[in-house]
Amino acid sequence: MGYSCHVLRDDPRNPVSGISAYIVMKNTLLITRPASLCLLLSGFMMLPPTAGATARGDRMPLLMPDDFESLQLVAWRVEEGEPDSHNPLLEPAMPWDAGGVMAHGTVLRDPIDGLWKAWQVSTPAETSLNGLKTEHEGRRRLTYLESKDGVHWDRPMLPLVRWPGYDRTNIIFDLDSGGTAVYASVLIDQKNKEWPYEMFVMRSPKTAGLPNHVGHLPGPTTRLGTYRYRSKDGKDWKLMEGPIHPSEGGGDVCYVYREPDGSYVSYYKVYPPMQEGARIIPYDVNARSLQRAVARRTSQDGTNWTGDTVVLRRDWRDPDYAQFLELCPIKVEGGYVAFINAFNAVTQTMALEMAASRDGIHWWRPDRRAALPNASLGDFGGGMIWQMNKPIVDQDKLFVYYAGSEGIHSPIIDTRFQPQIEVGGESVVGFRSKSTLPFYTALCRASWEFDRLYALMAAAGGPLPGEAVTRSRKLGGARLELNVRTKAGGDLKAELLDEAGVPLPGFSLEDCKRVTGDHRRVMVAWKGGDRAPAGTAKIRFVLHRAFLYGYEAAGAAKQ
Repeated sequence: MGYSCHVLRDDPRNPVSGISAYIVMKNTLLITRPASLCLLLSGFMMLPPTAGATARGDRMPLLMPDDFESLQLVAWRVEEGEPDSHNPLLEPAMPWDAGGVMAHGTVLRDPIDGLWKAWQVSTPAETSLNGLKTEHEGRRRLTYLESKDGVHWDRPMLPLVRWPGYDRTNIIFDLDSGGTAVYASVLIDQKNKEWPYEMFVMRSPKTAGLPNHVGHLPGPTTRLGTYRYRSKDGKDWKLMEGPIHPSEGGGDVCYVYREPDGSYVSYYKVYPPMQEGARIIPYDVNARSLQRAVARRTSQDGTNWTGDTVVLRRDWRDPDYAQFLELCPIKVEGGYVAFINAFNAVTQTMALEMAASRDGIHWWRPDRRAALPNASLGDFGGGMIWQMNKPIVDQDKLFVYYAGSEGIHSPIIDTRFQPQIEVGGESVVGFRSKSTLPFYTALCRASWEFDRLYALMAAAGGPLPGEAVTRSRKLGGARLELNVRTKAGGDLKAELLDEAGVPLPGFSLEDCKRVTGDHRRVMVAWKGGDRAPAGTAKIRFVLHRAFLYGYEAAGAAKQ
């Protein structure tokens, strides 16, 4: 007469992170209801949700390798984003954006009026090139978009900037207002009733052929740098200061974020020296012993910034052509989740990978495959994916807005030019033009299940299980809840261990009822009950064809 473990669904208890145990998953995928994003990402809770959002507030904590003292025969599964069926959401159409609706900005749902809004780059078209020289990088205007549903977007015609034949446009910054404008980071403070909108945006007056001093900008402004603006309505912007945070080292990518304590953090592109032994791609810009990487700076006031700290660059698990340009994070329970722009210097394409961090400094990538891969070349997103500055949580979805390009970043093969180099049996240009190709892009978006971004699974699949043992914590009195999904014939089981790793009576693997099916938050039960006995210190998970997106120990007794 044995007792069977019970799996109770949708327990509303508040999570208490930190259960140690081994879970056995057999063709099972672990998934808990959004209590704090359980995967790397699915263990997070986005803070705060966007206005009008109804994202659940009970998501599981961030799931990370540091939750475990041992991992055996397991791997990390990253879920791919689902491109929106309405893509492209907005295509080039007006003279000032006929060359690309290009992102390099912010999409958000405004907490003040509930509208979806975008501040992004628009570029006129280039129909011919002077050799390989292009002009698009010096012709970028910052433009403004609105949407009621996040899918159907409009260009509000504003009286701020004219265009030949148009008295009104959706242009916010033109070239004569201080040069090109890219990477606009818009922040909204509802408590600031007079100036609720703040923007950090990269400007480059020199590329617009402007003099050293532009009338309304204080001081010399010829260098590329970040400028700070404020606005009453998010449309008409007033300069506060700049250039600040010049993104030194050749960077032309910089996003800025406000932390919960009111301080600021930025992630931006730098060019640290290439690691020893790395192969040089002869026709890429970094053939001169440089590689694109991501650095971080912080500021207490948004004016004075710390120095560079490189936080993401190619490592031994990456191919030698991998480089990184953008890191766009979102705060979740237990840390941060981010999407990163991974640039392939061989194919001159760019897709999005996933990363997670406890502190925003040390980033871990569960898999080196794309979380949002490229479409076929020639389709929007087939060449490059340029993400907006921050993922958005709305209801139970995590959205990433991006500009998807039809074409590649820079020319690779062109037999008209010299010198040529033999690479893999192909003759390719032995140098790279200073110019990139025009980025013909459209606004797109992709979505993920908010609490299922990545999961732990058995590495081999099939009948061979994977095991994971949590770090030691005081778990007596806790209930083990999971975010899990299993495949046909699979399951997940767990046993509770003491400090020495010995299974506790009534809570062994054999005492646990197998968890099967698809559960956002399911409670595990054993012959001995559904609460961990005194002395429980670890959890052992055993997975067979199962995906564990997150777990938590709810209601652990004080000991």
